[in-house]
Amino acid sequence: MTDSAPLPTHQGLVEDLRHLRERGLVQLRRLSLPALRRTAALLRPDDAESPPTIEEIIRAAAARLEAGQLADAAQYTLGLAPGTRDWPGQDRRRRAAELYGVTPGHFRKTKERVVLEQVAEQIIAMCTEHAAPARAPASPAPARAGSRSPGRTVRSSTVLPRVGSAPAVTLDVGPVELLRNVDILVSSENVCFEMSKTFGTSLSAALRRAGALRTPAGEIIDDVVQRELSAWMLKHGRLGLPVAPGTVADTAPGALAETGVRRLFHAAIATPRPGLNSYEVGREVIPLAVHNVFKLAERERDRFTPPLSSICFPLFGAGRGGLDPASSAAELWAALTRELRAAPCWSVRIMTINPEHAAAAATAIGV
Repeated sequence: MTDSAPLPTHQGLVEDLRHLRERGLVQLRRLSLPALRRTAALLRPDDAESPPTIEEIIRAAAARLEAGQLADAAQYTLGLAPGTRDWPGQDRRRRAAELYGVTPGHFRKTKERVVLEQVAEQIIAMCTEHAAPARAPASPAPARAGSRSPGRTVRSSTVLPRVGSAPAVTLDVGPVELLRNVDILVSSENVCFEMSKTFGTSLSAALRRAGALRTPAGEIIDDVVQRELSAWMLKHGRLGLPVAPGTVADTAPGALAETGVRRLFHAAIATPRPGLNSYEVGREVIPLAVHNVFKLAERERDRFTPPLSSICFPLFGAGRGGLDPASSAAELWAALTRELRAAPCWSVRIMTINPEHAAAAATAIGV
């Protein structure tokens, strides 16, 4: 299938998701799911027949739902929550019903259809964004000796103003799970370096989930990224204590290595508000974090063969941090401009899963 092929229908996706809900992710290889396979052929044509690809797409779509009962119910309904992959359908339905305080029978008749429809809506949105032409044609950056082809990495991409002699920076829209072949992937974390739960909807949760090593049945056997982040805190004498805002820690990518990611850099951006389930992000911490990312990248560059050459940044603080995406983009762009003038050899991307955030960022940067 090419990008011009028809998109999957909403009704077809709902039916596939209903079938998957009944049988469970452990049966994914045995199920006939035509709409989901059409989606995979559009978003990941090189790996469309792989069951993990379909699962990645479903997880990415569910992660786009706004945090709350609906998002949590989707995780249990489809067996995406940790430990529920092999649960019988009735057990997953019972747990999802508990979130709404209703009986499983009432949930089946009312909320369950809504859950599946909303996940299908997000899959349609992913396909539409992928098929839409970019606002400006992306020019491939000059390849360095020994570097790899960038491959298909995102659904849509906008080229930003060139900074000196550095390769063109791109603003990409897409779930991090579908990112491919970027050497250093930067995450926005809290100052305690405690990653979000794997069933969450944040970038931190997505990276923790995608980096975990699993059994063929999906059971996590090594929470690689959080384990290495905790080891970093222990090594630096900060286990159980906050680090200074702007601090950057490095870890291995875990299972993300299979997608071409070679390092994860975790930037301490968000400070928890005492007694509240929210964070505070100051704009002034963004340039410090960007500077520390580049400084650490320069130290690590030649430890790898071929050398590290590309970095992908998020819109720091624009998620649960509550920072206006335009403000985040403006600070990030100003910091990137300074760093790339000093180190023009790096190829840089900015990525967000939210198209509205991307539009606000593009405006703030002046595209």
